[in-house]
Amino acid sequence: MNRTFLFGGLAILVIAAIIGAYMFFQLPEPEAPVASDPAGEGATAAANAAPPVIAPSFDVVRVDENGNVVIAGRASPGCTIVVRDGDLEVGRATADRSGEWVLVPDDSLPAGERQFTLFAECDGADPVQAERVIALVVPERKGPVVAVAVPRDGEGKAEVLQRPSLDTSAAAVGAIDYDDDGNTTLSGVAEPNSTVRVYLNNKLVGTTQADGSGRWSLTLDSKVTTGTYTLRVDQVDAAGKVVARSEIPFVRAEPLRELPDGRVVIIQPGDHLWRIATQRYGSGFQYTLIYDANKDQIRNPDLIYPGQVFTLPTAN
Repeated sequence: MNRTFLFGGLAILVIAAIIGAYMFFQLPEPEAPVASDPAGEGATAAANAAPPVIAPSFDVVRVDENGNVVIAGRASPGCTIVVRDGDLEVGRATADRSGEWVLVPDDSLPAGERQFTLFAECDGADPVQAERVIALVVPERKGPVVAVAVPRDGEGKAEVLQRPSLDTSAAAVGAIDYDDDGNTTLSGVAEPNSTVRVYLNNKLVGTTQADGSGRWSLTLDSKVTTGTYTLRVDQVDAAGKVVARSEIPFVRAEPLRELPDGRVVIIQPGDHLWRIATQRYGSGFQYTLIYDANKDQIRNPDLIYPGQVFTLPTAN
């Protein structure tokens, strides 16, 4: 009995040890913990994500007297650029690696009013429209074309992209901008690199220098109070001798918050005929009505000045 029990117990212990050893060596290896890798798949996906699409823009519009067009601008590299005149497609181009594009349409523009819109079509993104449109009128007979970039919503400043040849042999004021307090900034043209002196009612109010392209600007040190002035610009040589001069009337008016209900408008900083015509008549192309009714004050439809009072005729 005792021997049997002893040998039986030893046998059980040996079997148990064998089973335990077998299970130990058969246990699966524990899985290695997954480390969080900030430079892993998330970063790779972010790096591979497409860059945001840049809204396209017009930088250059040139139309010759025969209606032949050259248009250039910027957009996201690789995007397809589409220029339309109303519902008619003018042409397509592709932005290069620098984001620059140039379009030379095969056909010349027929005479009449034109409004160019610009779109960028980029892979994996919805088409993006430019913030500005180009308004121009091609004359029936051969002649210079003026192309103006205006915000498509009608708010903001206009920029003349093409005007009749600019004569910088005589100094001239191109724009006047002042705020409600009378802080005033002037800009214009003169002979490249020349000295320009500005006078209000024959009083010198500032001196500036034209750049290499003949453009100059000047912020006056003193505020301009409300009233009527004669604004004079003198271009002088190295000895201070006047070699070119121009004068225009300038009215510093109290600001109007919105267009009056009547048929008269006082021009405010940032106003342009296209915007006023859009607000008053529903079409910027009606700016010619305002121009024709106020020819005695408007020497150039691209140049109107704060404080001028214009009559707004009734549209046919």
